[in-house]
Amino acid sequence: MEKIIATILSIIVLIPVAVTGVDIYNSGVVTVSDSFEYSESTDELSNPYCGWYSMYGYSLTDGSSNQFDNTTSKYLSNSTNTRMILLEINLKNFNNSPLTANALAQLDHTLNLWENEGHNLIVRFLYDWDGKAMETEPSEFETIKTHMSQVAAIINSHVSSVYIMQGIFVGDFAEMHSSHYMDEEHMTELANYIDSIIDKRIYLSVRTPQHLRTILGTASLPDVESTVKGNSGNFRIGLYNDGMLGSSIDVGTYGSSDMQFTSDNYKSKGNRAQEIQYQNTLCLMVPNGGEAVLDNPYNDIDNAAVDLASMHVSYLNKDHDLSVMNKWSRQIYTGNDAFYGSTARHFISTHLGYRYVLRSASIACKSYKNTASLQLSVDNVGFAPAYRNFNVYVTVESTDSEGNSTFDVVDVSDQTCVRTWYPGQTSSVNLSVPASVPENGMLTFYIKITDASTGETIKLANNMELEGNGYRLGSLSLQ
Repeated sequence: MEKIIATILSIIVLIPVAVTGVDIYNSGVVTVSDSFEYSESTDELSNPYCGWYSMYGYSLTDGSSNQFDNTTSKYLSNSTNTRMILLEINLKNFNNSPLTANALAQLDHTLNLWENEGHNLIVRFLYDWDGKAMETEPSEFETIKTHMSQVAAIINSHVSSVYIMQGIFVGDFAEMHSSHYMDEEHMTELANYIDSIIDKRIYLSVRTPQHLRTILGTASLPDVESTVKGNSGNFRIGLYNDGMLGSSIDVGTYGSSDMQFTSDNYKSKGNRAQEIQYQNTLCLMVPNGGEAVLDNPYNDIDNAAVDLASMHVSYLNKDHDLSVMNKWSRQIYTGNDAFYGSTARHFISTHLGYRYVLRSASIACKSYKNTASLQLSVDNVGFAPAYRNFNVYVTVESTDSEGNSTFDVVDVSDQTCVRTWYPGQTSSVNLSVPASVPENGMLTFYIKITDASTGETIKLANNMELEGNGYRLGSLSLQ
């Protein structure tokens, strides 16, 4: 009995705990448990694949591969605080011929420069920067497919940095309008061709929901859960909206009439509410981004916050247009959350894409089973989910009575799918790892989420220090 009375729980915590307990069974069998709560941060996190982007252009020539080095150096110096970069690659110098070996070398070399600096790249190939695509596009349709085929090998070799390809090469500014090749037959052929030759890990995107439905041949969308959890890679066409929040129809992105979408009627534009609802489902699976334009009530922060969340927007142009950016720097966000009173610009900056807040954790260590069970409550307060796969690791630090520590890193990625930590939802994450509380010692638990492609650690929106082992969840001890 004296041994049992002497066996107590000693907890070391970062945040005040809610519950502490020790369950003691026959023959000294012990379960040690505790609960922890964590506070939310309003800091910008600079996580990959989301946020503001900068846009830069190159017009390929038959010159040397390093022709753009000085230009790229200037671009890079202006982009130290921007994770995402949109590169517009103009092919008009080759609008009636295949790309030369020199032009392809320019493309490869330039992508290498950006990749080496750790930027996530959105790439848009086009033939027009001046709204005159009808004059500069290839006169032969097959030339476009030849160009697609030529650049595909280079794009695919940069899969770790090229995140999204926008458009199908045609139209004014490659925005899929005012083109010789935007009739249904040509558009669908180009979209299907680029889908067939670009690495499946790279997302594609088209300009409007109407374009996507026409390419897919249906108004129906795949089941979100099976698509995300299945990781099949067979559904990857998202959207880019360069008229975002610009008017009731997003400057022609939507229609003005209520549409009844059927198996025979999917090629029309729905009204704003219908198309945003379509994106609300679609963009749980594929990325959505673009440019906010034209200062008007639709991009006032109270309206913008709702629509950006409903469309699951993960990236926006930081410079376009400046009338909207300046308004967001002045307006104050008044939502009922931790960001109340911040500028609209800061609120949007911190919510583009995914943003994970660890709310609480319950940890129980069953010594007789040599396992620890962790139940985490995680909110995604961002506008969007993550679209690339993330790995999850739990590190168990075991410290003996003399202060010596050993570390066991456990990959628990197969126990949770981070892509299903959907925006606006609380995810209950249940994890199990090998662990046993040492006599007169202590166990400390850490969690780390990393990008499966690059190994970069994903930052949590908590007031917690990111340590080498990740974020410290809390400690259990028997003394």
